[in-house]
Amino acid sequence: MLAVGLSLYSLRQQRRLASRLGRRATSEPAASPASALQHVGVVRFNPYHDTGGDYSFAVALLDAAGAGVVISGLYHRDRCRVYAKPVSAWDSSYQLTDEERDAIDRARG
Repeated sequence: MLAVGLSLYSLRQQRRLASRLGRRATSEPAASPASALQHVGVVRFNPYHDTGGDYSFAVALLDAAGAGVVISGLYHRDRCRVYAKPVSAWDSSYQLTDEERDAIDRARG
């Protein structure tokens, strides 16, 4: 019963805030700007043959125009290295590994 009361109170507060901001309350999300994070691609892989499991990764975080960053983490038994490369128009000025390219392709859809 307490949860229902708190939910109704929260909804009332949201409507008050929306009216103070000059907008009506709606359940639809606001449109995201083109520069907002909209595309994510993740690839897990094993770059070394002497370790078990896919502990390494490449993650592409991109906006609607394909601009953002691709982050790679390479895991080995005695070290873990992390790299970041800028991405613009679905490509990077830095040389991309196959896994980083795959992460960008997955983010692109």
